[in-house]
Amino acid sequence: MAPVTEAEAERIDAEERFNFNGSIGVALLVAAVLGWTTRTGALPLLIGIAAVQALLGFAWVFGLAVPGRRGALILAALASAAADVTVSVWPHSQLGTLLAVFGLAMPTLFVHQLSRGAVRVRVIESLGGVALLVLTEVSLPALLQLRHEFVSARVGDDVSFGVVIIGFGALVVGFLVDMIVAAPRFDVEVPRGLLALLASTGFGGSAGYLTLRHSAEFIGGRGAFAGAALGAVVGLFGVAVAFIEHEVPLAEGGFARRVRPVLAVLIPFCLLAPVAFLLCLAIRA
Repeated sequence: MAPVTEAEAERIDAEERFNFNGSIGVALLVAAVLGWTTRTGALPLLIGIAAVQALLGFAWVFGLAVPGRRGALILAALASAAADVTVSVWPHSQLGTLLAVFGLAMPTLFVHQLSRGAVRVRVIESLGGVALLVLTEVSLPALLQLRHEFVSARVGDDVSFGVVIIGFGALVVGFLVDMIVAAPRFDVEVPRGLLALLASTGFGGSAGYLTLRHSAEFIGGRGAFAGAALGAVVGLFGVAVAFIEHEVPLAEGGFARRVRPVLAVLIPFCLLAPVAFLLCLAIRA
């Protein structure tokens, strides 16, 4: 067997870290689930959010070689449950109740590091990774809070459904463009380019106009503006996650490669949820 050249090794490593085909499949599947639940009701949407949170937690813990992964999974589960409960029990508090979840999560992050004992290595890397995971998990229930904020059930469905279509659609368009030509790149070693970001912004504007134009709060081009802004934001989050994929090593085993595309999709969309909440409320005001 001929030895693997350095260029071939780099290509194989890039394929393991950036699986655009897998990410597109994950985006379409999760978009279908969340899109259907937004049309069905608050309880189905809450169940869908909980399922996405669980998927994200397992993908993070078993896909990345971050120290303290077992404790991170427990913290993520507790933070997710607390966030889901707060937005369900206190639906009229906007995102204020989630601040309590973040506040209580901070000391537990340090307790988690202390509990690692003799294996307490790479503390900063572990602390940062777990903090990002908790932030991502707690951010997603803002999608349910967005549904609560609009008085009309139909309007609430339209807005939350539109955010789902805009967010996941913009990610898919960005992946497709980068598969064809990732240029100009933000970094030579990361296959994400400016053209994909522009395409995500354009798709967001179109999807925002089509999905939100029937809501009185988004008439006069406001839907297109909101969609374009969200498309650009989720595209930027996608680029940021690509740098995480590039820098953070894979966990051992083939399972890590299979769940890697989940992170490229769910982290950007979860972080988009509170941004969408604030933007839609600002436009309504």
